[in-house]
Amino acid sequence: MIFIVYSQVTEENLPCNLGIRDYSYCFVLRRFLPVLKELGQVLAVSNPEEEVDAIYDDCRKRGEACLFMSFAPPNKSATGLRCPTVCVLAWEFDSIPNEPLDNDPKNDWRLVLSDHGRLISLSRYSADSVKKSMGEDFPVAVIPAPVWDAFANFRNHADHPLTAKPSPISMKGHVVDSRNYSITHDAFELLNPFDTFELNDWSGEKLHLGFSKTDEFSEYLGGFYKSEKWGSWSRIEQPWILLPCRVSGVVHLKISACGYGNNVNRQIFVSLDGEKKRILLNGYFTEIDVSFHLTKPDNILKFSGLDLTPIPGVRDTRSMGIGLRYIEITGEPDVKAEGDIHQEDRPDRPIRLEGVVYTSIFYSTDGRENWEDLLTAFCTAFQDVEDATLILKMVHNSLSSFLGKLYFRMQKLAPFKCRILALQGYLDPVEYEKLIAATDYYVNASRCEGLCLPLMEFMACRKPALSPCHTAMADYVDSSSTLIVDSSLEPCVWPHDSRLAFRTMRYRINWESLVNAYRQSYHLAKNQPDDYKQMGRAASARMKEFASNHVVKEKLQSFLTRELGYHF
Repeated sequence: MIFIVYSQVTEENLPCNLGIRDYSYCFVLRRFLPVLKELGQVLAVSNPEEEVDAIYDDCRKRGEACLFMSFAPPNKSATGLRCPTVCVLAWEFDSIPNEPLDNDPKNDWRLVLSDHGRLISLSRYSADSVKKSMGEDFPVAVIPAPVWDAFANFRNHADHPLTAKPSPISMKGHVVDSRNYSITHDAFELLNPFDTFELNDWSGEKLHLGFSKTDEFSEYLGGFYKSEKWGSWSRIEQPWILLPCRVSGVVHLKISACGYGNNVNRQIFVSLDGEKKRILLNGYFTEIDVSFHLTKPDNILKFSGLDLTPIPGVRDTRSMGIGLRYIEITGEPDVKAEGDIHQEDRPDRPIRLEGVVYTSIFYSTDGRENWEDLLTAFCTAFQDVEDATLILKMVHNSLSSFLGKLYFRMQKLAPFKCRILALQGYLDPVEYEKLIAATDYYVNASRCEGLCLPLMEFMACRKPALSPCHTAMADYVDSSSTLIVDSSLEPCVWPHDSRLAFRTMRYRINWESLVNAYRQSYHLAKNQPDDYKQMGRAASARMKEFASNHVVKEKLQSFLTRELGYHF
């Protein structure tokens, strides 16, 4: 038997495509491959419309069965093929798109599913949503991605996490560690930027950094208020900007800025690598030119000397000092600057983890993931607890996808003694397992899930969870392995509906319930280690029962025999 498989994101291009829409289907395909290889030969294609039927015709000549499995949503799957086709669908809403959105007929999923004649759903929830539109008789198999066998070696060698600390992990990429910041009500200072950000060296090309709310670089501001249509106001006395690269040599800046209140007609300082230059702020936006000659690279542009004395009688009482619209950077980099290191020569960043560690992995620009609640509930529960750590593994290639939002919330939540770690970069399988080993709980606060592979993978490795029990997670989450977070329904939109029309439902997390789950889990890990271990064993046992290779293989064989007459 030949299985033809397709995913838009592949293992080869995965590191540079993290976070694009539907990237997670690559991970689903990765987990299905061992089962498919047990049942037949697997051929991957990159252009289904051109490749699939040619393979199918060749199989027919040999009398060999053939199936095309599209690991993609229906609107991104091929139709009209001669080869039997089935989508493998991860879907987190209670209804499927049944309108030709944006005048694209394939956005009415009923047309695609009717063409295919069958579907593999990763959860009962999405299977039910399909049957609402396609009818109860439409062939849908509920088959989760098999994860349990993939971590057999891990389970055989991993120590109990509470006896294995401190645990080291490492990665290439950005590591935003709250311990590397000085955060008070009036200050937000990055102590060592080179320990936080892994940035390329400046090539010398002109850079334009805009700071309006629609500009990417508004997320690179430190100590500023939320960006507006025109740009952003500073919030503290010494605000700063993370530059998107390490600048060195002759650096010319053109700063579009104005002063507010006592800063009008005031001289302030702007600095790079300790070199300070005076600039004069006017009461209206002007372009201010300033130049530096840096003997070693720097990536933080700092402002100081602002006067935030309140202005009596004004309606806007924010502590504003300088307003920024944009900055342009030109000049000539010093390729021999001290400390100038090529990207490929940079070592992995070591991260030392101690205490009770919570981990969550998600697409940082997807509001459904609800990582802000994860963060605020954690800091509320552990404001005075030093040995509690929350790891937010951001799945996106752009630093701007989360940095500004994270900074804004860290400033609002301070002071707190617990530790926040935001990791942005690709973890290879070895480092991923080290992250699992260092984790005590996987935590999920999403509004809806099509499967949540990371949660399943951590559970397969004997890690208890904090999670709601809704959408796909209702298939495998229960109180034996998970501290359940309460939730309730609310209306929402399909993610690719440009009209933003309410057509479906998702779940609203009960924030207080999440705070209580954090506190209960910490007490359990610290004071009831036997109960903690039992929850871990229950999590692994549930994954073996639900998503082992054997279970998935039997379900897949049964479905294909029943619907297509294939025999194995």
